[in-house]
Formats: sequence, C-alpha cells, structure tokens
Amino acid sequence: MRHIWLISCLAFGLAASAQAQAVDPASDLGQFRTLRGDGMTALDKGDTAAALDAFAKAQAILPDSPSIPLLSAQAFLKQKRKPEAKAALLDYLRRGNLLDLSKNTEFNAIWDGDLENQLQANQTTIGDMEGLTALKGLNIVEGLAYVPDPSQLYLSSIHDGKILALSPEGARDVIAFRPGVAAYGLGLRDGTLWAATVQSRLTQGYDPAKPVNSKIVAFAAADGKVISAVSDPAKKDREFGHLLPGRDDLYVADTAHGEVLRLTGYGKDLEVLIPEGYMDSPQGLAENADATALMVADFTSGLYRVDLTAGSMARLLPPADGNLLGITSLSRHGNDLIAVQNGLKPNRILRLHMSADWTQVEKVEILLRSDKLLSQPTQGVVAGDEFVFVADSQWGNLDDRGNAKTDTPEPAIIGVIKLKP
Repeated sequence: MRHIWLISCLAFGLAASAQAQAVDPASDLGQFRTLRGDGMTALDKGDTAAALDAFAKAQAILPDSPSIPLLSAQAFLKQKRKPEAKAALLDYLRRGNLLDLSKNTEFNAIWDGDLENQLQANQTTIGDMEGLTALKGLNIVEGLAYVPDPSQLYLSSIHDGKILALSPEGARDVIAFRPGVAAYGLGLRDGTLWAATVQSRLTQGYDPAKPVNSKIVAFAAADGKVISAVSDPAKKDREFGHLLPGRDDLYVADTAHGEVLRLTGYGKDLEVLIPEGYMDSPQGLAENADATALMVADFTSGLYRVDLTAGSMARLLPPADGNLLGITSLSRHGNDLIAVQNGLKPNRILRLHMSADWTQVEKVEILLRSDKLLSQPTQGVVAGDEFVFVADSQWGNLDDRGNAKTDTPEPAIIGVIKLKP
C-alpha cells in the first residue's frame, strides 16, 4: 500500500446552488421526459397498454434509466404478466442498481433467487485502491490536479475557498479566493493551474448581497500568482463547474444553464460549444488523443460525443448491462475513459472501453465499488498508469440543507488505482 500523507488543514465549505435549466422537448432528454410522463399518466389511469408503449419508447432513448424498468414492471404486474415484470427487474438490477423491497412490496410476488442473487452481487466490493493522502478537518474536496514527479497534488477546498498544494513534506495554500467563492473545477497545464470559480453559500464569507460572477482563473502553480481571469458578461448567472485544459482549447461546464463552453486557444473570450437545452447537469469532460472529439458526461442522461471538427454531437448508448448515468468525472487512459460514478450506490470507479473513434462504449468495467472506500467521490485524473481521485470528498458530511453534520468529519481521502495498459 502507498503511504498515506496525513495533512491537517482547517476548512469549511461546499457546493454551488443548482438551477433548473430549460430542456428542449425535441432533445433526447426532453423526449425521454415527455414519454416517461405520458407513461406515468397512463399507468395512473389504468391504461397499462399505453403506459408500456410509452415506457418502451422512453427506454429506447435511455436504456439505463432506473425509473423505466421499475415502472414497466409495475405495468406488467397489473396485466398479470409476471415473466415480463421479472425481466424488467433483471434489466434494472443488471445495470448495477439496488432495490429496497420494503418500499416496493408489489415486487415480492415475483421475487426469486435470480433477482436476489443479482441484488446481492450489486452490493459486493470490487477492486481496491491505495491511499495517497488524507486531509484532516472540514474541507469538502472537489477539484483535483496531480503531478506525479515530483509528487505534487492540488486540491480545491470548497469550505474555505482555497486551492491547496499537498506533498509528502506538508501542505501549503496556493491561492485563496475572495470570500464566498470557491473552485469547483481544477486543471493543470504546463505549470499553470486553471480553476472554475463560483460564488457559493457553502463557502466561508458568502454574502448574497454582493454577487460575484463565475470565472475561469489561471494562476501559477508555483506561487499562486494570477495570470488571467475570464468571465461571461453576457450571462452573469453562470455557475462554472468541471473544466478540462485540452490540447488546444479549454472546456468548462456551466451547471446553471446545462451548457459547455470553450476558451479557444486559451484566449480571452468564452464561446458556447453545447447550448442550453440538451443536458441537465454536464460534469465530466475528456478529449481524445488527437483533440478531434470531446466527451461530456451529463449526470442525468449519460455520455455525449462532440465532434470538434464537424461541430456535431451525438449521445452514446450504454452496453446491454452497462450504466452511464451519474458520472461526475472523466479522464482518458489510452483510448479508454476512467469515470467516477457517484450516482449509483455503492459508488463506483469505471473503465469505459471505447471504440477506436469514440462513437461507442463497448464495455463497462468496474474498477472499484465499495461503500467503505468510496464516499461521494468527485473528480480524478489519469497520471501515467495511475488514476488519482477524490475517494472521500466529505460531501456526505452535509445534511439535506447543505449544513455540516459535524465540524470534525472523517478526513477527506485521495486514492490511487493502478491501471492496466
């Protein structure tokens, strides 16, 4: 096991407020929601045939939707079609989902050994990780950047609005943002750290009477000297999240509008790459080796491939037993993608085996699944043949209102997984 550096740091904070964005009814996500709503309405009215027709069309759009197979199973049971109901539940479980039978008692009538075995399998631990460092105190760790040689780790602490640099020798503050502002995205390129900042009530010093625009800030990793800061004067309510310093351009997700923006040539002006209407919550970003394709993970609707040459976009379907929802971070390893998936319980770290042109996910491999080792993991990066990531972010220390349950939570943990070439 890699030695864990135990760093004691004060911090307190959290995340930006999520806003509802308009979803184009003609988009994949918009059509899915319309069909699901139509099916639920039909099911409530007792029209199970119409409900199943709508659910089948919705599932063709999002095969890994957790709600559709459960609704379909209910409709099949009303039609006394137990084999079809069981098949819907098996599809649901084979994609890694859990089910509480005490809250879904209607399924007891068809529950059997096959379903129970799959449910139990979904909760077993898979894989392992090594500990890189543990960060004491209340921090809420979100963004991460890493330089393996010499070992230098950069983390964004949401609670106190700082970027921290950690090494085996200790910790130092690289930069402290203005009160109430924290970095929700972090990336490193040629000695320059790029941070996506946003004002948040979860960060010390927050004052709603003094609004602050979300920005992309570049600063020297060595001393924290600010090099540049870019915002979007056209939309002052943006909330920048995950970012990716690509080969030629920088990309950033805007969670307030469901958009992805591009800083072409690392210049001064942001342009909209993916407009509002297609995604609910874009998060993870990854670029292929020749910088011709960008992959975007929408937490609600899965993976989208953007052709950076043609300017087109397509959503990727999951494999028959795969689940591409709830992904918060993407990082490329060779031609594959390493993904942090905290939308499923237990949380998972995945390897997505991609086709050569990134137009298809050929296989979803679980590298790590563990209630013990993973607690609301956030972001990670590939460094050589290692994946370095926030394994325990301390987000689980917050209640439903975003208040800290304790000022002395278990340390935030940064983990490492060895990757096979």
